[in-house]
Amino acid sequence: MTFNELSELLESNPTKSFGQGVSDAEIDIASVELEVELTGGYRLFLKRFGWGGVGSIEIFGLGVDVPPYLSLLPLTRSEREEMTPALPVHLIPLMNDGGGNLYCLDSRGVREPSVVFWEHTAGEQQEPTRVASDFTMWLAERIEREVDMK
Repeated sequence: MTFNELSELLESNPTKSFGQGVSDAEIDIASVELEVELTGGYRLFLKRFGWGGVGSIEIFGLGVDVPPYLSLLPLTRSEREEMTPALPVHLIPLMNDGGGNLYCLDSRGVREPSVVFWEHTAGEQQEPTRVASDFTMWLAERIEREVDMK
C-alpha cells in the first residue's frame, strides 16, 4: 500500500480524528530534539496529519493542535527519562497499546524504519519484536483489523 492509498483510507473513515499537519521544518526540529531521523511513511503522516487516527488507533505526533497525551516530544522524553525500562533512543514511539507497551519505529540506520513492539515488562536488554516492515503497512493493517472487528 502506498502512503497516498493509506491517506485515502484514513480520510474516508467516519471515526477519523487528525491534526492540521506540520511542516518539514517542524519535523526537522523534532528530529534534532529526539536525536533520530523522522523519515519514511511516518514523516509523510506527520506532514499530512500531524497526529491522530481512526477509532481506537491513536498515533502520536506533532503540531500546535496535538492533544497532550498524543504529543510525541514530551511522551518520548518521559519514556526515555522517567520510565523503567527506559525506551532506547533509537525507538520512536508511535502508539500505546493500552497496557503501557508501545509500538515504535526502529530508526537504526534505515530510511524506512520497521515497526517494533516495546514491552514495558521485558526489561532494558530486550530486542523488541518486529511487527511490520514499515509505518505505512503497519497502520494500514491496524486500520483493516479495526474495520473488520466492527
